[in-house]
Amino acid sequence: MKASILTLCLSIAIAFSSCQSNKPEKLLITGDMIINETGSGSHMAWFDEQNLDTVPVTHWDTYGVQTFWPAGIIIDLGRNFKITGIWLFDGEKEQNVEGGILNLSSGKPFEWSNTHSYELQNSNQWTKIEWLTEIRYLRLQKEATEQYTAYNGYTENCDLAIKEIIIMGYPVQKEVFAEEKNTHRPFNITMDQFIGMNSYITTPDRVHEAVGNVREYRPWRWNGVTDLSTSINWNELNNHGAQNEYAERQLPNSDLYYQKMKNMGIECIPCIHRHVNEANEHENIPHFGGHPVDPFSYRIISDYSFQFVARYGSTKVEERLLRTTEESPKKSGMGLIRYFENWNEPNRHWGNPAGHFTPYQFAAFCSASYDGHLGQMGEGFGVKNADPEIKFVHGGLAFLSIDYLKAMKLWSDHYRKGSFPADVINVHHYCNTRNTQHPDGYAHGISPEEDMLKEKLTKLVEWRNKYLPGKELWLSEFGWDTDEKTYQSAALGHALYPHGISKEEIQGQWLTRAFLIGAAARLDRMQMFLANDLKNYPHGVYGSCGFITVDEEYKPSWYYVKTLKDALAGMVFHDVYPSQNEKVWIYRFINLENGNGAYVLWCPTADGTSVKNYELNIENCAFKDAWLIEMKHKHEAGIKTKRSIQNQKLNIDVSERPVIVLLEKKYS
Repeated sequence: MKASILTLCLSIAIAFSSCQSNKPEKLLITGDMIINETGSGSHMAWFDEQNLDTVPVTHWDTYGVQTFWPAGIIIDLGRNFKITGIWLFDGEKEQNVEGGILNLSSGKPFEWSNTHSYELQNSNQWTKIEWLTEIRYLRLQKEATEQYTAYNGYTENCDLAIKEIIIMGYPVQKEVFAEEKNTHRPFNITMDQFIGMNSYITTPDRVHEAVGNVREYRPWRWNGVTDLSTSINWNELNNHGAQNEYAERQLPNSDLYYQKMKNMGIECIPCIHRHVNEANEHENIPHFGGHPVDPFSYRIISDYSFQFVARYGSTKVEERLLRTTEESPKKSGMGLIRYFENWNEPNRHWGNPAGHFTPYQFAAFCSASYDGHLGQMGEGFGVKNADPEIKFVHGGLAFLSIDYLKAMKLWSDHYRKGSFPADVINVHHYCNTRNTQHPDGYAHGISPEEDMLKEKLTKLVEWRNKYLPGKELWLSEFGWDTDEKTYQSAALGHALYPHGISKEEIQGQWLTRAFLIGAAARLDRMQMFLANDLKNYPHGVYGSCGFITVDEEYKPSWYYVKTLKDALAGMVFHDVYPSQNEKVWIYRFINLENGNGAYVLWCPTADGTSVKNYELNIENCAFKDAWLIEMKHKHEAGIKTKRSIQNQKLNIDVSERPVIVLLEKKYS
């Protein structure tokens, strides 16, 4: 044993001695070492062709929207290195790609120094920047010098033609900084509460029967105020200055609405969005002239967040802090909501740049509404100071952007002493051929399996588990249009459309399969977009994603999702079950209280694939019977048939529309 220990110590010493050589080498840069300060673009394109003898092809493409500029990345090398020089490939001019300055800085996040700048020449060759420094953290920041007018009329920045960066140096520190080890424990939210939808206060009651939770779009202007002294009128909703008249009819009383949702067993999550002065400011960042990265610039919405949760949350608040128009006794702690969301799609890249938050700005915005920036704003600011038990949902990000979240966390680590200002991580994703919302160029919707949705969501879940354990993770927007003219149409992604299958049938199949896949990826909640199609909707895309049409005709998707929600009530995802047939996917669900379970089977394709008489092996089941539930249009509970289990096997016809096998005995 002593000899083994001696050998190990000697090996470590030799290894460190060899790595202590002063000979400069290329430093290996990996994705987990980098924080993208704008959350925009594929920055790893700077580190994927590390060969000075070749002409690199890829480059980090940052959106031209001025919000994202200057565009920087921070590299954490994990320990101190001596940097001896940096090579970059200075590419030639392309459309909207020319000029610019690369700034190199050392120090540490938010405390940068020793900045060295290099002005690009578009020479289409490798260039070495002589820069000697000792660092652990390195900031590379793109600064634009050229601009152009975009198709929407806004002035945007030309990107830099940097095709690759190679960092040369050697380690000068023995210690490798260890990351904290955290453990995430699942919330085990059952499928009847996991399945949700985006909705409005005017959505017909029956639509809610298909879901267990609702993300309620609520414009701030409805009862918001523009200062810290005007009293809030909770009894009437201000319907003037709306940008989306198509979504607002006669508005009911909010108190009655939230009480109705609670009585129906619906977890209602208000999503406050758009500027309080919507008529003039639309969806602009509501900093009221302050610096957008300063939490105190958001005192007005922090105040409103406090007042909202003081009323509808579960904690009674002193009346002196309730700034409302109603007479005493003022309502407080009504116990009608358990979640509160503070914005919608802050990181969008389309539309007016004045409505685009950088990750640092949005972290500051959340810090204000979460707890009044660690309580520094005083009494009456932030939801946690109104109801400590409320769960704060940060505004749903427009994309599955780990980079944006990493930058938010970096800001929080520095300015909030490691406290992340949200209880729920919240993202959006739409499955299409361009992998984005509002893509440039032609696109159409595709199935969740073709989009590799489970792999994308699992990557985000793994990041949450490692870096923000204890936070819920939601996919609060996804869906498909039943209008073949939009880029998010459910129609053109299926090989049999239009003669062999309807776009409404495709939407229903893909929504149910997406909910199943999200559960398997270990998300905590999902909300499809949208409860209803939008009448007189001017934009086309997303206007026909609803469960029901503008004439309140219920689509197959409503019946299918309701069947799924009711059949798996009380259950959570258990595992992926091997089908021994590549044409069939099987997920198992289990009720953790009584041991009942379910198998859900489907063909993960979009070409009409089916498997007749598939033999399902039901493990360790002492029961002779099972219930087969088939989704069917116009049938709220599907078609339920009792089936006999022979030698632990059940023969089932499997298609692209999921089928459910219910068991009343725990499987192992």
